[in-house]
Amino acid sequence: MGDSQVSDDSLVGPLLRAVRTDDVMGHVARLSAHDRYQASLGLERAAEYVAEAARAAGLRDVGVEHFPADGKEQWWTFRAPVSWTPLGARLTVHAGPGTDTPAVVRADHAEQPFTVATYSAATPAGGVVAPLVPVRGDGPVGAAVAGAIAVVDRAAFVRGSLVADLTAAGALGLVTDAPWKGTEDAPHVGRIELPPDSALFGFSLTPAPFRRALAAADRGAVAHAEVAVDRTAAMPLVSGVLPGDDDAEEIWLTGHLCHPRPGSNDNASGVAALLGIASALARLRRSDARYGARRPVRFFWGAEFLGNAAALHGRAQPGGGGLPAALINLDMVGEDQALCRSPFVVERAPETTPTLLSPLAEYVVEQVFAATATSPGSWRPSPFLGFSDHALYADPSVDRPAVQFCHPDDRFNHSAGDGPDKVSPVEMARSCVAGAALAQLLASDGPAPAVRTGLVERWCRGEQEAAARTARDGGGADGDWGRGLLDHVARRNAALR
Repeated sequence: MGDSQVSDDSLVGPLLRAVRTDDVMGHVARLSAHDRYQASLGLERAAEYVAEAARAAGLRDVGVEHFPADGKEQWWTFRAPVSWTPLGARLTVHAGPGTDTPAVVRADHAEQPFTVATYSAATPAGGVVAPLVPVRGDGPVGAAVAGAIAVVDRAAFVRGSLVADLTAAGALGLVTDAPWKGTEDAPHVGRIELPPDSALFGFSLTPAPFRRALAAADRGAVAHAEVAVDRTAAMPLVSGVLPGDDDAEEIWLTGHLCHPRPGSNDNASGVAALLGIASALARLRRSDARYGARRPVRFFWGAEFLGNAAALHGRAQPGGGGLPAALINLDMVGEDQALCRSPFVVERAPETTPTLLSPLAEYVVEQVFAATATSPGSWRPSPFLGFSDHALYADPSVDRPAVQFCHPDDRFNHSAGDGPDKVSPVEMARSCVAGAALAQLLASDGPAPAVRTGLVERWCRGEQEAAARTARDGGGADGDWGRGLLDHVARRNAALR
């Protein structure tokens, strides 16, 4: 903002008007069409699309780095992913012991996402025909699975040793419905992931076809399975920047690009929201000098955890550009709350280092929801949990404040049900405006001093009240534990002030 100060009501309002929700929803739909495994041809295509959209949004120095997907250690203790793209995966379960018997189950990954297990081994060209062998409950994996396809029920699938036991026994692959989500009248294929060096292939079914496959296995039936795999793709990382007025530490925004298709909320929504944020901020800066900023705002899109590890590792090196002043992570931000049954969540930064980031984030989100109150939906804060990219910034060697916007309890997550129809345009607009407003405040002089003081005092008062309630519920504020909690919160509030 240079020497000027933009009031908060002149920030959220213009951003609501600047965000082009139709464009953002279009990004979600196009990204959802790609199988975006962590190092795959689909992820490379999605990365090129994001880079092109980032340039069109007004970002500078947009580029795509490609890292070898060889499974070797590259960034501290983080290992690169293993290249894997399913080119085709089909399963036909027959009613009897020969392929001349009727088909009772057909599954094709091209038609039904999530059908093939991640990191499935390829079959010989033309596929394999093999007997089906049932594997139930906690019983041992018998010798009968050698050269066969195991039909595995949920109780057997959850055993930690199952894949190793099937491999050791010489099984060719497995079929299960174990990770299925949904109801009997609206089933969705769930996600299976095998080890990156798996010698097995795997297929995921919904309950009804799985029951038919299990019944066929009990009759000694056979199945034809064909899996074709490409292993040439690298791991891409897209980045671009909105320049600041000087060389101050940057503000970073991240959204992980990887996920099997459709992955609309997880995490095409976060990727698209970052594009919407970039476009809205660039548009405001072009139209009004008051929206300039001292700090650059940098955007990253890559494989979950590994993309941020690569970015952090590279920029932590001498001459690498340095670490950010703060980070905003967007992961699963577009959920239609009525369908997905998950509120918008602000996951706070860790409490290890005092930071204004969490109070600012909640302040901005509160404003955005107030400005869109005519549409249904709710939000709530959450303590730091660290289940996404922002967790890396809590490491003591990095120690940068990081918050996350998310909908963590989406009932369609990690299933084929996570499609564009579960994404709400209103929620996407909220996410874009909240992310853009918070980034703008962090990149400039922040809220006016009186506003800043007021929100800090309100935050501290709320923390003290919450601690007092917890102390009472835990056995009384006068006990050692209760006094310790209240003293801890008082010290933390003093540091924040």
